Amino acid sequence: MKKYSLNGVIADFEYHSDFFDVCSPKGLKKFLATLEKGEKAEIEINSPGGYVVYGVEMANAIKNSEAHIIAHVTGMAASMASVVACACDEIVMEEASFMMIHDPWGYTEGNADEMRKEAKLLDQMKEVCMGFYLGKFSRTKEELAALMSDETWYTGNECLENGLNCTVIKSDLKAAACVTAHHFHQLPDAAAKFLRVAPLTAEQQAAVDAAKAEQTAEGSVQGAAAPCDWEARYKGASQKINELQGTIAANAADYKTISSQLETTQQDLAAAKAENEQLKGKLDEQAKTLAAKEKDLAEARNSLSAAESEVKSLKDGRQLLTAGVLTKSDTFDEQLQAAKSPEAREAVRAKKHRR
Repeated sequence: MKKYSLNGVIADFEYHSDFFDVCSPKGLKKFLATLEKGEKAEIEINSPGGYVVYGVEMANAIKNSEAHIIAHVTGMAASMASVVACACDEIVMEEASFMMIHDPWGYTEGNADEMRKEAKLLDQMKEVCMGFYLGKFSRTKEELAALMSDETWYTGNECLENGLNCTVIKSDLKAAACVTAHHFHQLPDAAAKFLRVAPLTAEQQAAVDAAKAEQTAEGSVQGAAAPCDWEARYKGASQKINELQGTIAANAADYKTISSQLETTQQDLAAAKAENEQLKGKLDEQAKTLAAKEKDLAEARNSLSAAESEVKSLKDGRQLLTAGVLTKSDTFDEQLQAAKSPEAREAVRAKKHRR
């Protein structure tokens, strides 16, 4: 079974040594990419947690993996490390290990509005973390919220007793962590005595700085701070998120106005299209009526032309009769014989042709 070691602080870059470890979403994603669909793999966890944003990124990467991921808490799964553990398909706790859940925290400075924004952001982060806990703890959302506010520590057995869906391995292993005591408010003595509280020596700090500079040169880290300064980096991330939320809020009114204008324009366009269809229908009806009237007019013109021709013929005959050129005869031959001059006979012939 393939294994990934989540040992040390959760941040945005990788650093591993005999005295300090930092894990990042990038390293975990590389491991997950090696797994096949349905393949079982194990994440060994001994971490005090770290940045909320990077811990959530790790948890989402695990949740979206098609492999079967088992969280094995070998020492401590505290803070964001507990979120990562609860994102896995299974959780295995050593009897002498710890899991800690608490409310997210951070630093900020500024006026009252900035403080309120920071508080709102921390509440949002708590909701996100709680979503992963709800998938593994048989507790209500309200109960989990209270446990987080109290900073709750559980051993492996206590996790099982308090509703965590996990398997506990009995062993004589002792819990270990790599955090300083000031991070937590209710640290159990059993965990506190294993904490490494000594600050980094100048040589160790130089090694950390060198590793950071090397990763920055390779493009894997952009201006990452030293692992011991992760509180300050969290503050910077929080401020950036606050700025983005402020930008979103500032643009929300404009977006709402534009959306309303767009909806009104779309309604006007639909009404105009409907009116245009009605006008088109009326125009088609009027065109048909006009065509019928033009046909009637043509027929009337033809009738009028025939009537005018008949009238002219009758007028010509009346003139001949009035002038005494023709007698009142019924046949052409009789009329032709009655004609007294060549002009009269030609008129009789013309009249016959007209008929």
